[in-house]
Amino acid sequence: MISEGNRITGVMIQYWKSCKRELWYFSRNIHFNDEDENIRIGRQIQKESFQRSQKEVQLGPIKVDILDSQDELHVHEVKKSDKLEEPAKYQLYYYLWVLEKAGLEVRGFLRYPKQKKKKEIELDDEIISELEKIIKEVKEICSKDTPPEKERKPYCKNCSYYEFCWV
Repeated sequence: MISEGNRITGVMIQYWKSCKRELWYFSRNIHFNDEDENIRIGRQIQKESFQRSQKEVQLGPIKVDILDSQDELHVHEVKKSDKLEEPAKYQLYYYLWVLEKAGLEVRGFLRYPKQKKKKEIELDDEIISELEKIIKEVKEICSKDTPPEKERKPYCKNCSYYEFCWV
């Protein structure tokens, strides 16, 4: 079972990188993070930042936080902090890859408005190969009847699923 019409989303790629159990819950539309304080803060940051840009733009199977074009097309993924930068990178890699497959030339940026940080993220053949493997694993995890075993991570205590997994 995969959410959103059996499409792989950038959030699913991010969850694969950070917590496969959270990915499984997400694929079942079990969303505890709607009430999560960190998620609400992140949404507020995105809302207040980048006033002149198009926000939450649906482009086929993906929904990007910010899309803008000056001389070229830019996709921005906005995060509250860089604590989970690696999963955020993979979410953005996935967006870049999907758009590249659609024939678009796009530059990608991770944005941390509260930290006043901006990092350009570039896609390469090695990352594309890794994404193809990740997508297969995402589909496998989402098709299982039970969630993957819980795995303690440094950020578990701040996760909206913490009590569900650990209490």
